[in-house]
Amino acid sequence: MRPPASVRVLSFALLAFAGGCDDAFKYLFYPPESVEYALIPDVDLLMAAKDSSYSLSRDSLAVVYNRGTWKIEVKYMPDFQLNNVEFPEESQDGESSSNPFTFANWIDPQTGITPNRFSVFKISIFNYSASKLNFDPERSFLVTDRGDLLSGYGREEKTSKNQSLEGYFKRRKGASGVEDEIFERRMGIIRTTVLYLGRPIYAGDNREGFVIYDPLPESVEKVKLVFREFILGYDENNEPSQFTDLTFYFERTALSKQAIVGLKPRADSAVATGSFREIEIHQLRYRPPEGEEVAVGTEEWNVQPNALPVFAEFLEDSLRIRATIKQVSGESSDLQSASVVFLLAGPTDPIFTENEISGIANAIKGGALLVLDNSAFATQYQYPQRAEQLLEVIGSKLGDIKITALSPDNPIYRSWKKLDKIPEGMDDRENMPNRRDYLTGLMWRNRVVAVMSTKGYSMMWGRRNEPNTEQFILGANFVTYAISK
Repeated sequence: MRPPASVRVLSFALLAFAGGCDDAFKYLFYPPESVEYALIPDVDLLMAAKDSSYSLSRDSLAVVYNRGTWKIEVKYMPDFQLNNVEFPEESQDGESSSNPFTFANWIDPQTGITPNRFSVFKISIFNYSASKLNFDPERSFLVTDRGDLLSGYGREEKTSKNQSLEGYFKRRKGASGVEDEIFERRMGIIRTTVLYLGRPIYAGDNREGFVIYDPLPESVEKVKLVFREFILGYDENNEPSQFTDLTFYFERTALSKQAIVGLKPRADSAVATGSFREIEIHQLRYRPPEGEEVAVGTEEWNVQPNALPVFAEFLEDSLRIRATIKQVSGESSDLQSASVVFLLAGPTDPIFTENEISGIANAIKGGALLVLDNSAFATQYQYPQRAEQLLEVIGSKLGDIKITALSPDNPIYRSWKKLDKIPEGMDDRENMPNRRDYLTGLMWRNRVVAVMSTKGYSMMWGRRNEPNTEQFILGANFVTYAISK
């Protein structure tokens, strides 16, 4: 009697394995034992540098370079930590995982192991009392003991000098809608976590994020990380003028997962504070026109008092960005280190002094993004015309500006999550006349430095129980665009 077909197929499969498919058989039933590696500070080479500014962090996993008025910490981020501590939820879907820095829990069927996608370092820069600092990751590189030279990745293709993370993932992206969504989720994480040459780091400020390089060959034992032309100061034209080169030494060692697991927050605890990026959101105060009455108990510059606090909750829940809201005048010195500044126009015409206008312009020169929105549909003045006049006055302090409608492909619509069109506004819901279905931008040095909305999004942010997800995403895109400059 002939055996059943299923038995014959199984017997054929086993014969095939026995006849030359040993590797496939081995990876199916006996996955190879892989050793995960980390990079730790190379103490011998650090001591050989004979520079007392070098030291180790408390856990001995980071190299610290401390010059007194400023400090840098450099730490290698193994895949195990990226998958299990930094991005656990984004590392569970195999090839479709949105964690952009590793292959997550995908296993290569040809080798039976999960390879490294990149070499990732976490850089923390603290400016205690020095002049303005800055760092361009694309001016950094890794040198291995084999002689490999691995250059730092830029973020977006358009602004990168050489290779970019956006280009890397575009080349590997399929044409389906699902692939587009995975790509956008990865780029959203990249834009909020990867360092980029942006606004200076002022005294009292700090900056932290990842710098990305190609994966290390398996035979590498030692690496040198070089920061070329780390910026120590700027001239009177706000151009970098003082530089130094910095070198950090690491050696390869077997990964200690036990130490990393200890970093993971308990399931019943809040998310670890270290996983948040801390920022400040500045809201501008202004005065109504002289003689104009304002309703009792109303602050004309803040008629939607819940808008920014609720928006800050969205940033914390969705992007792990913890925002502190500061309400300041245009003359406040706090503005000079601002990343994003909101002007929420109320029922009265917003009035600013010449000094306040200069203060806002100086904040923009320092790297801040100004966001204007109408938080109350007014009859006393025409908000769109007044807001554009304000942009022109601020622009006169900058020079060589352009005020223009922002097309849907502008990065400000997709710095975190891509929006194909401008979201519905309160003006749409209330069927207001003369609605605009675009944002207006103030362009300076080929970049959006101020964005003006007529849509009334701030009215929608303050309403917790309404489905305003796209409106929050647009605001989050403003913030990520601002803090990633």
